[in-house]
Amino acid sequence: MIMQKVVINVGDKIELTHVRSATRRKLEEHTYTSQLLEYDGLRTAKISMPISGGKIIPLEVNDEYALCFFSSSALYRCRARVIERRREENVYVLMMEFMSLPKKYQRRQFYRLDCTLSVRYRVISDEEKTLRDFLATNQFEDPALEEAYEKKLDEFSRDWQDALMTDISGGGVRFQCQQIVEPGVFVEIAIPLTFDAKNIPFKGIAKVVSRVDLPGENISEERCEFEDISKQDRELIVKYVFEEQKRRLRKESN
Repeated sequence: MIMQKVVINVGDKIELTHVRSATRRKLEEHTYTSQLLEYDGLRTAKISMPISGGKIIPLEVNDEYALCFFSSSALYRCRARVIERRREENVYVLMMEFMSLPKKYQRRQFYRLDCTLSVRYRVISDEEKTLRDFLATNQFEDPALEEAYEKKLDEFSRDWQDALMTDISGGGVRFQCQQIVEPGVFVEIAIPLTFDAKNIPFKGIAKVVSRVDLPGENISEERCEFEDISKQDRELIVKYVFEEQKRRLRKESN
C-alpha cells in the first residue's frame, strides 16, 4: 500500500466548519476546535470531540465538515465526514473519513480564538453613523462648528449594554446578548484586552453580519466584522489572540 506524504501530525490543532448535514438540517454557523489524536496517513483520522462553552459537542454521524489543520509549518485543509463517535476511557473522540486529502492553503481570514469574556456594546443609530461619516469626510474652517458636531457625537455614546463575547479575531467578534441586533446594524464594542495581567481597553466599530437565536434562552448570538479598524488596533487584537493561545498551550502542558 502506498502511503501519502504526511503533512499533518498528531497534536495539530483543528478548526471544523459544518458544510453538509446528512439530515438536511440547518448548518451550524459556529466554528469548532479540536485536536488530531491519530492519523493513518490515508483517509482516516481520530480527533477529539469539540468542546464549546464548557460542553462536549457530539457532532452528528455522516455530517460533513471542512477541516483546517494548524501544523507547525503551514495550514492544511480538507473535507471529512464523521463516521463514528465514541468514548475511550475519559476522552470523547470522533472518527473522521477524509473525502479529500489535506492540502496546503493560504488562509486569508484571521485565526479566531474561542473565549468567554464579558464585554460591553452599544448600537449605533443611522443618525450617528451619518454624523460619523460626515465628520470623517469633511474639513471645518469653523472650529466651533466642528466642536458642536463632536459634542453631539459624544451624546450618542451613552447607552451601553452588557454582552458575553464567545470568539475574537483580527477580523471581528461574536457575542451573545439579550438585545436583538439585526444584520446590517453597526455597533461599538468595548473589549478589555489583557497582556501579562495588564488591561488595555479597546473600542471598535463593527457591523453585524449574522445573528442566531439560541434555543431555550432569551439570548441571541451576533457575529460581527470590524469596520474601518486601524492597522494598529488590528495588530493589537491579533497580538492578544496569539498571546492568549500561547498562554493556554502552556497551561495545558503543565
